[in-house]
Amino acid sequence: MENKQWPVFYIHGFRGGDYTTEKMIDSALKFNNKKQYLKANINWRGKITYEGNWTDDLHPIIQVVFQNKWVGSNQISYWMSKLLFDLRTKHNFATYDAIGHSLGAVALVLVNLKEKSHPYIPKLKKLVLIAGPFNGVIGLGDLPNVNRIKDNGRPAFMSPTYFRIFLGRNSISKDLKVLNIYGNVEDFSNSDKYISVTSVKSIEYILEPRVKEYIDYPVNGSNAEHSLLHDDSGILKMVNGFIYTKL
Repeated sequence: MENKQWPVFYIHGFRGGDYTTEKMIDSALKFNNKKQYLKANINWRGKITYEGNWTDDLHPIIQVVFQNKWVGSNQISYWMSKLLFDLRTKHNFATYDAIGHSLGAVALVLVNLKEKSHPYIPKLKKLVLIAGPFNGVIGLGDLPNVNRIKDNGRPAFMSPTYFRIFLGRNSISKDLKVLNIYGNVEDFSNSDKYISVTSVKSIEYILEPRVKEYIDYPVNGSNAEHSLLHDDSGILKMVNGFIYTKL
């Protein structure tokens, strides 16, 4: 019989590590009155090793950590798909939720594009995107206040990764619920210092018309810096409510 468990994955991005998602997981453990979770370590060759425990409650928590901190979104999505296959083989679950920071957020959207062509991949139901560089990084395919969102929601320019997602947009899961969180430190750049608001919000044009629910959650001020967003208490509360209590 198919396992009715519904695991939740936490994925870091470029130059990240276990410290990126540590406070998010600590907050989730307290929210759910839990003490244990599973840590999946993926080395440079893609070999997966595990620490901790897959719990027997409804929402086992899995922290995903890549030994290669410089890995890009395409490689993250490949390894994430491999991890989903491996854990489904072991635990036979059919659905999952995921939280991704930075390139981890982009990779999770890329994984979702594979669901229709890979039926054995568990189905993503709720997705939290935090500071995802969907349409370029400042200094790498994006510049402050150059790209813009048109009146119809479409970005004026598309990066190669964004264009790939755009071309595959009809593969996005229709029953997916999405929370898109992004920051603006309110300086001249209209960014979180690394990712422009335009880059993060560009994904709305693709996702909002196709998913079951799409929530835009901007954060402004000094706490909206890229590497602070995943530790912000207000964001942690929002994420926990969205993942663990929202039907």
